[in-house]
Amino acid sequence: DGSVTVRLVGNQYSFTPQCLLLPADTPVRFRGTSADVVHGFNISETNINVMLEPGYISTFKTSFKKPGDHVMPCHEFCGFGHAAMWAHVKVIDKAAFFARASTASRLSCVK
Repeated sequence: DGSVTVRLVGNQYSFTPQCLLLPADTPVRFRGTSADVVHGFNISETNINVMLEPGYISTFKTSFKKPGDHVMPCHEFCGFGHAAMWAHVKVIDKAAFFARASTASRLSCVK
């Protein structure tokens, strides 16, 4: 259907994957959970704000209007390393994203 699905796991003290590469102007479905304790994440400059709980899959849909770089920090105190728990979200042009997706099964921010 032209949408993209992101699978995400929070784990003390990082997100997997550490960097999300996403297309602009495309429906994106997030599916996330936690491997250990409650984590939260928000994506800067958006209205995305979600809790990740062990044993539960948080699911929501969104889209990013334009290319840009965003940070995705954990906003729920999860222990000693909480302050360093964040990920990167890189939104690129839709055509460039799908060109890269045609040659790889998993995309990364690193070329």
